[in-house]
Amino acid sequence: MKPEQTGHAVKILLVDDDPAEHMLLMRTLEKVDGPPIDLVYVGDIGSAVDCVKKGGIDVVFLDNRLVPNNDFRETAPQLRQAGYIGPIGIISSDISGSYFQQFQEFGVDFRIGKDEIDRTAISFIISEYTSDQLSDNCAEDFS
Repeated sequence: MKPEQTGHAVKILLVDDDPAEHMLLMRTLEKVDGPPIDLVYVGDIGSAVDCVKKGGIDVVFLDNRLVPNNDFRETAPQLRQAGYIGPIGIISSDISGSYFQQFQEFGVDFRIGKDEIDRTAISFIISEYTSDQLSDNCAEDFS
């Protein structure tokens, strides 16, 4: 069932060592059409692992570079090893590096430049990555 059908908030975990990014994303999320959004913010991968272990996270936005790790190739697998099976999106100021082409090999579902994050992109991500993969007719059979 889609979040907009159930009325439940979509819970997004933002993992970024720059608190300013939290404020920027909060402002962007206020403008997004669709289901309500609950933004959870943590500043390091250890806190993110603890958060996903508790459950309830629908989408993770993971900053590419978190100190002391090098980049998402070290951090995203930690979320998967913690048992998180939902979508992980890498956010970065610059996604042009060649290693970004291998993002799926590290358990990442999508990548997006921080300058591309707007209400349309967030709406698409929520629609694409939080909706049931069953058709509406079939999903009703399991309700």
